[in-house]
Amino acid sequence: MLDEEVTLQRQTSTVYSLLNQISRQTGCFFVYDSELIDNHRRVSIRRNRKDIRTFLQEILNDESLSFLTIQNHILIYRPLPEGESPLANVDKPAVPSSFTVRGRVLDQVSGAPMPYASVGIPERGMGISTNQDGFFQLRLPLSLIEENLQVSYLGYKSQKLPLRLLDGNQVDIMMETDYISMQEVIIRYYDPKTIIREALERREENYSPEPVYLLSFYREGVQRNNKFLNYSEAVFRMYKSPYNAPLVSDQVMLLKARNITNIDRSDTLVLKLKAGVQSVIELDIMKNLPDFLDPEFIDEYEFTNADLLFRNGRGVFAVEFRQKENVRGPLFMGIIYIDQEHMAVIEADFEINPRYLNQAQHRFVTKRNPNYVSNIEQASYTINYQYYNGRYHLNHLRGELKLKFRRKGQLFSNNYSAFIEMAVGLIEEGNVSRFGRREVLQPNIIFTDQGYQYDETFWGEYNIITPEASINEALSRISSRIESFVAED
Repeated sequence: MLDEEVTLQRQTSTVYSLLNQISRQTGCFFVYDSELIDNHRRVSIRRNRKDIRTFLQEILNDESLSFLTIQNHILIYRPLPEGESPLANVDKPAVPSSFTVRGRVLDQVSGAPMPYASVGIPERGMGISTNQDGFFQLRLPLSLIEENLQVSYLGYKSQKLPLRLLDGNQVDIMMETDYISMQEVIIRYYDPKTIIREALERREENYSPEPVYLLSFYREGVQRNNKFLNYSEAVFRMYKSPYNAPLVSDQVMLLKARNITNIDRSDTLVLKLKAGVQSVIELDIMKNLPDFLDPEFIDEYEFTNADLLFRNGRGVFAVEFRQKENVRGPLFMGIIYIDQEHMAVIEADFEINPRYLNQAQHRFVTKRNPNYVSNIEQASYTINYQYYNGRYHLNHLRGELKLKFRRKGQLFSNNYSAFIEMAVGLIEEGNVSRFGRREVLQPNIIFTDQGYQYDETFWGEYNIITPEASINEALSRISSRIESFVAED
């Protein structure tokens, strides 16, 4: 592929633009870390026809960089000091037994990070979600090195990259918007409420009728004036009960956990936010129907704008909803995304109507100090599902809360924010049974209330949501107490 010839016109353009021109002519895709290559550097070239390798050397102007091709991808990388290929460890004996891929998922046009993108091998039920910075890290068995990594995001074309190409490198994955034809938009009309009702009717056939285990990473945090009071992480195995058995509860077995605390437990806490495992269980909107999907309350909502988008090459309806004007109280508003073929809810972004937020205090704040007054400013949620083995399964969810908190009689408030987030790393089917009573984590715990033993070597082989740069920086500044839990084998 590097010997294929292309023609570039005389121009002065950015490195990023020139690489895109080569991609469009040849159908190849460049994979690299933007820390190595300045995408915005401007380069002047003369009109010429050359092979790809020669153009790359001219455009990049860095003799330390090398190129490697696999399938229709070209990896641009800097070799290790010993001169080894970044893939050298793949051909060694079966130790280590796993490999790690890292990277960022970015918008191709703006370069903006894309949070909550799905990254993994959907055919294996394995993956993770990107963090707020668009970054991901995924540890996989070495036996999967010849497979492809799939990156998907609603409204964008999915990317598939050879895992062999990514091992040992941190890369930027640029996502291209997936447009639909104007004819598709103009000619067809979809009634949004009919779409919602059909999705509810097909719920039992679209979501797993059998229990599964979900190996999941969970985190929660509380900040005051942008400084962390606590930050907790956990890996647990969830017994996910069948979607057609609403009375059968989910269970959680805690495998590992750690808390980073910036407060003394002897202090009187002004606030405890309702979070923890119970919130994760309740946020599965296809298992526990919220009022905007509950047939008993659905008529309290207006459903509009059934736009058509794409994810993984499949049509997706985007249906907006909000409570009717004559309906009072703290109800939800947002967008539901429904797969066009299966009529399955695959994603939802929603929040409590800002007009009625302060009527929802009891939903979020517990152990409230009577000497303080709180005002909720935002309560928002996002959840998505992945398709695996013919059914949809929980994939990622996040809830965020912002509020002001002040002592009675004082003028100024403290700004608090809290979040919970869970990402499923592995779906396990077959031989699934409920956990024993002593194995089950109580769903109503708040992680920051728990005490655990500290463990020097922590996450090991588990896939986690990598902490954002802002979180790492904030945690590094605090004099913290770190407490951890590790389950016994």
